[in-house]
Amino acid sequence: MSTPLIPIIVAVVVSPTAVSTPTGVAFASTSVVVTDSTGVAQTAVLLTGVETPTPWAFQTSVAAGTGTVVATALDTAGTTLGTPITQTFTEAGTVPTFFPPTGITVTPVSPAAAAARR
Repeated sequence: MSTPLIPIIVAVVVSPTAVSTPTGVAFASTSVVVTDSTGVAQTAVLLTGVETPTPWAFQTSVAAGTGTVVATALDTAGTTLGTPITQTFTEAGTVPTFFPPTGITVTPVSPAAAAARR
């Protein structure tokens, strides 16, 4: 049986003050990698500030437990700008539930009973 996944929103807080790139190359995006309690890193999401409905944010799903998110600013050449930041999280979440079928009833309908229901 697979581990149930819990939806989360990851939002990166960006400084309101611009700084010069240490590489002299233009900023391209912030790479965000989520690793959940299974230890498997998800594919990097590149944020540019034009995401909708919320800039610098995206939705993903994780397994319950402790994980990490790493955000790294990148220039247009793919070089790291500044120091990547790491945030740990613990997601207890609510596993989705449903009401499973528990039985089936089959009732024969005679022609007379069907006619009486009309």
